[in-house]
Amino acid sequence: MTSRGLAAVETQSDALVASLDDGRRLRLPFLWLRDHCACPECLHPEAAQRLVDTFALPAALAPEAVESEPGGFSVRWRDGHLSRHPLSQLADALDDPAPPDLALWRGDERPADSPSLSYEAVMAGDEGLAAWLEAIRRDGYCFVEGVPATAEATERLARRIAYVRETIFGGFWVFSANMAHADTAYTPGTIGPHTDGTYVEDAPGLQLFHCLEFEGEGGESLLIDGFRVAADLKREDPEAYAVLSRVAVPGQYLEEGVHLRAERPVMRHDAAGRLLQVSFNNHDRAPFLLPEPEMSAFYRALGAFWRRLEDPGYQLRTHLDPGRVLIFDNWRVLHGRLAYVGRRTLCGCYLNREDVESRRRVLARRHG
Repeated sequence: MTSRGLAAVETQSDALVASLDDGRRLRLPFLWLRDHCACPECLHPEAAQRLVDTFALPAALAPEAVESEPGGFSVRWRDGHLSRHPLSQLADALDDPAPPDLALWRGDERPADSPSLSYEAVMAGDEGLAAWLEAIRRDGYCFVEGVPATAEATERLARRIAYVRETIFGGFWVFSANMAHADTAYTPGTIGPHTDGTYVEDAPGLQLFHCLEFEGEGGESLLIDGFRVAADLKREDPEAYAVLSRVAVPGQYLEEGVHLRAERPVMRHDAAGRLLQVSFNNHDRAPFLLPEPEMSAFYRALGAFWRRLEDPGYQLRTHLDPGRVLIFDNWRVLHGRLAYVGRRTLCGCYLNREDVESRRRVLARRHG
């Protein structure tokens, strides 16, 4: 809530109407108000968790008096309880969050080494860390330059944001083309554009890579802004976009003693209809069958999406060299790799999306 000023409070039959000094009017039902009382009996003063017994509140609530207070108002209820309502604590519930200001891009529109920050800046303090997180949020990826070419230094960099996520591959990994897992990432062959974790219910939020050594040829990495591809597909082929937003596509991972499986649409949206996640991995797509003609419509839509991924204009091509860390939003940016010959060792990890967002919010609140 941008306004902190309360101009007036009006009592209606089943709600209060608060008029703010920016001209907004907020209708607050009595039950909602009583459930959101911010006094220490109803809201833990340190944990900020609700203590009020919501389900013991009478259905018919009525106030005896409403008083303006600095930064909010209070309500005296007929059962004698005095509830307090600072406007600052209503902000999350009453404001519709603005859609994030994302910079959607094609690979042919930007240099292969941007955006980037130095390792020293990110490790030195909150300012560099906040700039790193903002670049990831805005562009979907960011490079960090000058990182010592060791797994230990790379893991310290990742943990500047949050703890490392454990998966079937472990926590922080160091790997090469040795087929240690049943995954094409453990081969030197070409890996098509994809997002990771289509076979888990909560796909990893961010992924971090650092090439520790490379003696050979090839191995160029690809990055594609899935949100830009989705926006263009929605404008140019709305029918295909609708199909990929509707059909739940199963993914699976199989190795000895493991069978992971999950499903969701290629385009997943939030409750407001905004694109939340692009989820696509043709390598891991599990067998599924839809009734005709829906099956044909799905293949047509998937093909329309794939042709854009193959378009060099959408692809940002870069080399992952020792000293240069790449981090990207796995819910937005698709990644791939061309085949190579020689010896190549990578390290990296996953981070949970909610932990990254938590870190960004804390830094924003701490530094305004």
